[in-house]
Amino acid sequence: MSSTHKTKTPTGKPEKKVDPQAITGYLLGGMVLYGGLGWLIDKWAGTSNVFAPIGVIFGLAAGLYLTLRQVAVMERQEREALIRKRRALADTVDTEDERTQGPQDQNDPHDR
Repeated sequence: MSSTHKTKTPTGKPEKKVDPQAITGYLLGGMVLYGGLGWLIDKWAGTSNVFAPIGVIFGLAAGLYLTLRQVAVMERQEREALIRKRRALADTVDTEDERTQGPQDQNDPHDR
């Protein structure tokens, strides 16, 4: 199952929305997977819990990396949406100004 859901934006580009449970899944899944691999290496090499904690820490770091990457995607999309809204608002204000001003008088003393 994917951790992101893609929807279409007004520009037609797909927008990712992060599932909050995915963040927990990244963190716990990384710790369990790499901790388990470390435990297996400990059993295979005959060491006493050397690689298991290293695997847990590495899994946590990998989960944090994936989480921060998803947050960066969300921030970028929110910034782009804000820019689109500001441009749309500026366009509507410009068109309203043009309609209210109408043709200007050529003998207007303020234009000189």
